[in-house]
Amino acid sequence: MAARYDITIEQGATFTFDLEVQGINLTTGYTVRMQGRTSHAATSTVFSLTNASGITLTHSGSGHSHIIPVISATATAAISAPMAGVYDIEYQETSTGIVTRILEGSFYVTPEVTR
Repeated sequence: MAARYDITIEQGATFTFDLEVQGINLTTGYTVRMQGRTSHAATSTVFSLTNASGITLTHSGSGHSHIIPVISATATAAISAPMAGVYDIEYQETSTGIVTRILEGSFYVTPEVTR
């Protein structure tokens, strides 16, 4: 079952956080993706990141991985605000195709004043 965590994205500022995943090395043999949409049923994304574009993956010797999504200040400036929606983060084991949702929640984009 995915953990729940609501996030705030500040329009015009770099968005990032560090999600620690215990007991798995996601740096080899896994694809990680994060998407945000205005609703679960929305067909278009507000943001979309993968470990090939926007998500950094690291692994420590103590047996845990870090998923670090980053949305640039330029990209957050292009998001309409105020806005609310939903997001999730999943990882897929490339050899088996098994997908695990690790985190889900709501997002809120606060409007930028200084431009």
